[in-house]
Amino acid sequence: MGEDQQKYKVPNKEEAEEPIKYRTHGTSFYNLKLPENYRLGNEAMYQNPLINFVIGAKRLSLAFGVIGVLFGYLMDRTGLVLPEISQAVAVISVIPFPVLLYLYHPYVARVFRVYDTKKPQTMENLVKDERIILEKLNWNGFRTYRELVRVDSLRVPSRTDYENRFGFVNLVSEDPKTGLKMYYYINDGFCNVKMDRIISLAEKRGGIDNGRAHFVK
Repeated sequence: MGEDQQKYKVPNKEEAEEPIKYRTHGTSFYNLKLPENYRLGNEAMYQNPLINFVIGAKRLSLAFGVIGVLFGYLMDRTGLVLPEISQAVAVISVIPFPVLLYLYHPYVARVFRVYDTKKPQTMENLVKDERIILEKLNWNGFRTYRELVRVDSLRVPSRTDYENRFGFVNLVSEDPKTGLKMYYYINDGFCNVKMDRIISLAEKRGGIDNGRAHFVK
């Protein structure tokens, strides 16, 4: 669950050059800076190799919408096509982008554990106030941003829950103070033991048993 002690106090090169920025509940439109005593793990504990398909879907749907609107405008300017047809072409071209944006917004590219460098790396300290950084794609798929959540705020929604988003959400983080929620999708097929433990805790809070009960004491 932890890392080698020799690597423990070695900050990431990225953190040395620029502080890690993140978002959390209630800060969807601006970033906060991770305090200096915290650092990310040297390696991601989860990485989805299929994220490029999501990137391509977002970019292509955006490009398809822009081209469709321009094509509809040019059709209307020619005067050879009914205005209703031009408008229909523009509207149909735009529809895929907001749909994909809604469904793929929770998609997680990478997950990092957050370590407190001022505390010894013991099991008790690792599981106390446990936090992780989840890296997601922005709205157009050209950049990524990070969200910080507490592990004890995560739960797995049931398949009949509206928060499930037709299967595109399998983790929900809820702030107990404000009630604000953040949604995530992690591909179960690419999880390792570290992620299985976190997901098993989330399943327990959601009242779901998928065979990971041996990870939870």
